[in-house]
Amino acid sequence: MHVPDPLEMLAGIPGSASPGIGGVLRSRVDDFLVYELPMYEPEGAGEHLYLRLRKTGIPHDVLLGLVAKAAGVSRKSIGHAGMKDARAVTEQTISVHLPGGGELDPIGDERVELLWSEWHRNKLRRGHLAGNRFIIRIREVDPLKVTVAWSTLQSLERTGVPNAFGPQRFGRRGDNHRLGLFLAGGDCEAAVELLMEAGATGKVEAGVQKAIEEGREEKVAIGQVPSHVRRLWNDALQSAIFNALLGRRLQVGTWNELLPGDLAYSHRTRRTFIVQPEDLEDPTTMERISSRELVPTGPMWGRSMRRPGEAAALLEEEVARSLDPSLPGSMEGDDAAPGTRRPLVAPLGNPHAESGVDEHGSYIQVSFELPPGAYATTVLHAVMGS
Repeated sequence: MHVPDPLEMLAGIPGSASPGIGGVLRSRVDDFLVYELPMYEPEGAGEHLYLRLRKTGIPHDVLLGLVAKAAGVSRKSIGHAGMKDARAVTEQTISVHLPGGGELDPIGDERVELLWSEWHRNKLRRGHLAGNRFIIRIREVDPLKVTVAWSTLQSLERTGVPNAFGPQRFGRRGDNHRLGLFLAGGDCEAAVELLMEAGATGKVEAGVQKAIEEGREEKVAIGQVPSHVRRLWNDALQSAIFNALLGRRLQVGTWNELLPGDLAYSHRTRRTFIVQPEDLEDPTTMERISSRELVPTGPMWGRSMRRPGEAAALLEEEVARSLDPSLPGSMEGDDAAPGTRRPLVAPLGNPHAESGVDEHGSYIQVSFELPPGAYATTVLHAVMGS
């Protein structure tokens, strides 16, 4: 299964830095800052305690475990708006369901700081945020190239950002989408073979290997993989198809254009609609398109995913089949994930670039805002180059 990398096509976007300013990312954890922008503020009453936390260099799952332990609840009682980078300093809000009004014990980890807490009536759920603000320092770079970085950010503010999934979506080995493909097609033997290629390098691989050594069938071995891990494999497969579709539209220059039949997405209302020819003649609609409020979407394939018009639907099916002949049919059965749509374009807000020097040397610092689910990886690729 070959998946083109849309990030490599960013040189085709007018104004993108080519070959880029270069440099090194994450030489220090505090060089990568992420601030979650809330969709709403807690009301001060309710059964869910909202915690604003600053975490430094700690994985998402570890953070949830620490909060659950401090609150004396299961992880199912914890809510969050989205996962954040492990190798970064991030500020985010977590909710804890405490219907009895219980208290939170100290989290007891110096990597986690509680900034404030407040009660609210509902659980915080994935997507319950306005976006994320990134402040990122690039090291080992000529500070004079800050003008190049600024020019690239200005260009992306005009065109929007290709809303590709970053490499972290595909797992530490970069093959989660292939595992998702085998799972969708019921090829448990191929999934086991792929997992075992690198040996028992993690808990999942070790568990599958142990099951096989005990004489269990491949279907049983894969079936014991935690359900949330198998969902990640399917998510990666959906993401691979989406990235391939985005890559195709980048090639032909329609990635940030709305065409008749496209399923458009409004970044303001978060609603979708099929574009009709007359929509592209309406001045108000065209203004919303020019401002990047309205953008085309791509498939996150599933059994109940909303389909675009005929021409757009045929292109999506063609791209999916080009990755594997079993697609997209193997993702549309009764047991498949529901599926959804994802914007092909993410608006970039409040960009800024500056150069400086601290005790660790010179740097170029870039900052910008992206909507929920968009990856800073794409912006950094455009600024820094390959």
